Amino acid sequence: MEILKKRIVVVGNGMVGYKFCEKLLSKKGSENFEIIVFGEENRPAYDRVHLSEYFSDGNADKLTMAPFEWYLQNNIHIHLGDPVVNVNRQEKTITSFKGIVQPYDKLIFATGSAAFVPPIKGVEKEGIFVYRTIEDLDMMMEYSKKCKTGVVIGGGLLGLEAAKALLDMNIEPHVVEFAPRLMPRQLDEDGGAVLKAKMEALNVGIHLNKSTAYFD
Repeated sequence: MEILKKRIVVVGNGMVGYKFCEKLLSKKGSENFEIIVFGEENRPAYDRVHLSEYFSDGNADKLTMAPFEWYLQNNIHIHLGDPVVNVNRQEKTITSFKGIVQPYDKLIFATGSAAFVPPIKGVEKEGIFVYRTIEDLDMMMEYSKKCKTGVVIGGGLLGLEAAKALLDMNIEPHVVEFAPRLMPRQLDEDGGAVLKAKMEALNVGIHLNKSTAYFD
C-alpha cells in the first residue's frame, strides 16, 4: 500500500529555509515527506553573511548555497518570486502572491529578518537603500555611478560592511551610530575605540552619539 506523504510547506527560501530542507533530507524517513518551498526572491537561497563579496566581482553564483537543480534532484517543489500572503490555519492551507493555494500538514516559517528603516521623513526618496539582498546591491552599484559621498545608518557589523562596500565603489563613506561606540552589542568601550580608530584609518567618517533626522 502506498504511504501518503506528509506535506511540509516552507515559507522562505533564505539560508535557514535551505538548511531546514537539507537537514530534513538527511533524516531517516525523509522519503515520507513532500517538501514545498515558497520564496520571495527570484533566485535560490544564497549566503547573506558574505553578501559584501558580491561587490568584488558581481558573481551571484559564488554565493548560491544550492542551484535550482538541487531542489529538482531532491524532489523539492520550489516557487521562486512568489511569497506567501495568507495562512488559513483552519483549512491548513497557504495562499501565495501568484494565487497558488497549497495544503500543508506542517508549516515552517523561515522568513528571516527585515531591514529596519528609521521612520523619518525622506526615506522614500531616490538614493536610499536597505542592505539585504543581491538586488539591493545591484541598485546601489548602479546609483553609485553618480555619487561621491555615502552615509550608512548603523554602526553594527553589517553597517561597517556597507561602509567598506562604499569604499570599494570609490565613494566617501560616513557611518552614523546612535550609540557611543561602534558595534555596541559586541564590543566594550575599549574595543569600540580600537575599531573606530581602524575605520578612520581607512578614511571612513565615524559619527557616534548621533541620531538621524531629515532636513529640507
